[in-house]
Amino acid sequence: MSDTYTYTYTGTAGDDTFTPDRPLSYWPTPASVADDLVYRLLEPWHATGEGIRVLEPSAGEGHLVRAVRFHLPEAHITAVEPDAERAATLRALPDRAADKVVESTLETYADDALTQGETCPPFDLAVMNPPFTLEGQPEAWADHVLAIYRHPHLIAPGGLIGAIVPRIVMTGKSKKVRAVRSLIDKCGGVEECERGAFSAVGAGVSAALMWVQTPFATTD
Repeated sequence: MSDTYTYTYTGTAGDDTFTPDRPLSYWPTPASVADDLVYRLLEPWHATGEGIRVLEPSAGEGHLVRAVRFHLPEAHITAVEPDAERAATLRALPDRAADKVVESTLETYADDALTQGETCPPFDLAVMNPPFTLEGQPEAWADHVLAIYRHPHLIAPGGLIGAIVPRIVMTGKSKKVRAVRSLIDKCGGVEECERGAFSAVGAGVSAALMWVQTPFATTD
């Protein structure tokens, strides 16, 4: 499969095209998968999204961002994307798909949030299709899920994290995979995607949807 091949598929805004970016493990989220993930995170109190802050920490060209905007039209969405061209694409999306676009890796963005501390308002939702693998990070997806869940400022108490992850999350034995599965068992859920869910974008991956809720604040 050529790295320069361009795929055409039906996305959230009609026919989309993209070129795979294997070094950054970039494969866009098909519309049906994006919609399914976002739908599972919705709570009645979210309503139209007014006052809801949403983080997409590996935003690509905005396929999940557009699904969030469809379901929560009044939410404030921050999209984080390390690739300059894709960040520019995010900024150019019509109808204010993302309120804020940050050209950064998740790691740098999370470090900056630590520096800002309480001056950086936490997010109510994190919705992501993280890179499954990166150079030197064979379980990059687990690194991203755990980094967001464990971060002291990124997600508000009782906030929700939804991610598209490899199906191995359901059976894997590594320390990181077991750590993610422990969160799912304690405060979330997981469901396998349909076989071939990513075939339209040229990715033969076996994926799953997972969601977890961060602990609620305790009062003394």
